[in-house]
Amino acid sequence: MITHKKLTGFGKQMEYWIISLMLKEGLDVYVPFVDDDAIDLIIKKPNGAFIEIQIKTRSKTVAMGDAARFTMSCHKKRKNYFFVFYSERLKTFWIM
Repeated sequence: MITHKKLTGFGKQMEYWIISLMLKEGLDVYVPFVDDDAIDLIIKKPNGAFIEIQIKTRSKTVAMGDAARFTMSCHKKRKNYFFVFYSERLKTFWIM
């Protein structure tokens, strides 16, 4: 049985893994202390502009057919706001 603690632990683990991949690519990545505005990380572009990122992941333990089904709450449209989706089972990223 998968507990809430295991699910939230997986989400945080994957956020830090994705952040580490971005850092390896030379991106300037900043992590807010609190995720109360659906922002998991901020990237500073070379021109000084900022991009807000929300990360959504799915583990390989999800039911077959659900590897690319992500839970979403309502997000208001805003400039420079992107989603990074990752499916562990499919080993695939999507950036929107």
